[in-house]
Amino acid sequence: LQNPDRAQTHCPHAIPAPRRPRTPWRCCFSLYWPGTSLRLAAQLRPGGHHTSGVCGHVRRRAWRRRLGAPCRTKPPRGVFGLSLSLIAYFGLLCSFSPSFFWLVSLRGMVGFCISGATSSFTLLSEYLPQTYRAKVLIAYNVFWGLGSSFEVLLAYMVLPNLGWRYLTAFSALPLFIFMLALGFLPESARYLLASGQPKKAAAVIDQIARDNRKPPMTGRPVAASVTERQSFLVPLRPRFQADRGTLLSLFHPNYRRTTLTLFFMWFGVAFLYYGIVLISTEIFQFHSDCYGSSEVTVGHNTTEIVTDESCCRSLQPDDYKAMLISSFGEFVIIPFNLITIDALGRRWTMAINYGLTSVFFGLTYICVPKAVTTAFLFMIRAHAAGIFNTIYIYTVEVYPTVVRSVGLGVCSSIARLGSMSTPFVAQVLMPDVSVLLAFCVYVTVAVACAVLALLLPIETRGRAMPQGLVEADPDIVAFRADSVDGEGRGATAEIRMQGRSEN
Repeated sequence: LQNPDRAQTHCPHAIPAPRRPRTPWRCCFSLYWPGTSLRLAAQLRPGGHHTSGVCGHVRRRAWRRRLGAPCRTKPPRGVFGLSLSLIAYFGLLCSFSPSFFWLVSLRGMVGFCISGATSSFTLLSEYLPQTYRAKVLIAYNVFWGLGSSFEVLLAYMVLPNLGWRYLTAFSALPLFIFMLALGFLPESARYLLASGQPKKAAAVIDQIARDNRKPPMTGRPVAASVTERQSFLVPLRPRFQADRGTLLSLFHPNYRRTTLTLFFMWFGVAFLYYGIVLISTEIFQFHSDCYGSSEVTVGHNTTEIVTDESCCRSLQPDDYKAMLISSFGEFVIIPFNLITIDALGRRWTMAINYGLTSVFFGLTYICVPKAVTTAFLFMIRAHAAGIFNTIYIYTVEVYPTVVRSVGLGVCSSIARLGSMSTPFVAQVLMPDVSVLLAFCVYVTVAVACAVLALLLPIETRGRAMPQGLVEADPDIVAFRADSVDGEGRGATAEIRMQGRSEN
């Protein structure tokens, strides 16, 4: 516990993050994210990466709609474990696909199940105190970048020599390994308390205290009384399990504007992020005039321009290099976000990242040397990843515990619409209609999202994670902002949110 002498006034989340393994999960899901390996395996047939990518995003969106039900009634750890098992199972089956139809179907199932990864982010966020939450969650994304980079390296070594079947199989193996560590992942004490299980919540807190060699909590957290529920915070009714975390709760008057704004922002970040992933392997073809034509010697003292007119083009070493360099951008943005997210706030951090993304998208269209274009791609990938980092944090912080998993799942589902839309711009509009028009679309989306970020009604910097929907009321937020301890952790106010202490 952070302060054993005042343990009776601390809420279950005001404790250091457990020493149990968490961050490697992020690396695993990043390594097996469907878009990357299917895009690398697009040699199956022309347009394969477009069809299968959209299919995977459709399945992920469908799963996120269904994910709301188990997240409302089942603990986050259970949802995460189920998703992890199914991803590994269907991912391995992809390598045995007898036809393109089966590959798309099985890959769609991977996309259907991989949406459960968001529950791991929710689980970690609910254990982190306000003082360290943003910094830890940003550092958590290092493992996403590691997985993305490793997948590119794996494809570079496996795809040209062994083929896509071995690539999908090797990508699935780490998931089986990490499934063995699932038993060490603690359940969310916030979920247990919100669902009326204070004894289990206290047991989890005590176990974490023992793991960290800290004295146990002297008080016992209990659910709020009927009076507290009606007059202050959490509407925990006797049949709370039946109505906790409904989709309509996201449109509660205190959250309606936030929800609608986040929907557009999640759509935009996925549209931009996956757009630059797809463009990274094709932009050099559109800028070929800037770099000069490729010539090879055909005979003595003769040269001839070689043109590949085949429908399906294998990735070249330069393509892998460009993807790997752009993947490193996800590491570079982390120090920037660490500084700005608490200094400027979540809204301004997202707005700056969206704005810089639009700037570098526009610069990428300019005919410049290949090294400069690669640098622009690097910066776009960096700031797009920075948006993802921050919008995940903002979403889990702004929604109360009763709808946090549902809110994050639905927002991620909306993001899949952006993922499904961007191939039509990057791989249809850009090569077949107009490169300039395609870049204008990306710039416009980025600028619009930057404005929306500044219009978000709630700033979560220095704000304790709410437990109930009515906590968005301005009077309650003001009370909680003033009721903090000497170290600024808001422990006294948080216990009001979680219930009360019982010695």
